[in-house]
Amino acid sequence: MTAIVHTQLASRPAVPPRPLLQTIFAGAALAIFAPIAVALPVTLFRGRPLPWQLHMPWVSPHLAAALLVLALGAAQLLLKKGDRRHRLMGYAWLALMGFISVSGLLIQLDPGHVSVVHMASSVFAVINLVLLPLVIVGARTGRRRLHRIAALGMFACTLNAGLMAFIPFRAVGSLVFGLLH
Repeated sequence: MTAIVHTQLASRPAVPPRPLLQTIFAGAALAIFAPIAVALPVTLFRGRPLPWQLHMPWVSPHLAAALLVLALGAAQLLLKKGDRRHRLMGYAWLALMGFISVSGLLIQLDPGHVSVVHMASSVFAVINLVLLPLVIVGARTGRRRLHRIAALGMFACTLNAGLMAFIPFRAVGSLVFGLLH
């Protein structure tokens, strides 16, 4: 009896452990996503204007796309790879990444004035635009390592830009920390 049970257990394919970096990135994405997802409806429910509503029109679509990027990216990192769902979510994620990279370059507080934080975010946006085709090429040619490294590089840049958005004098920082007043 034990030989049969042992043989049945041995014939199951082993599930490889999820790389730690992917789990950390997914957790960081959710940690950035959660306070913004709470602050937006609370601010709107209270009838307060959003910090960027009147003078920075690119911020609202940029922020909405960034929230989708964080949610889709976390899901991609935590779910099974290589199936149809992964491919479709990946194309949506890349389209949104392209949009937030370009829109991030268009956002300026004062025309002609760019802060150090915005310059760093712009560098992340340019890196993402360079890595975006590498993610596609890696996936389409079966070069999984290239695909994984480029996608994780893009996500790392996005997480860094997302963390910098929480600086109190920036729009998202004003939104999130404005709830504390």
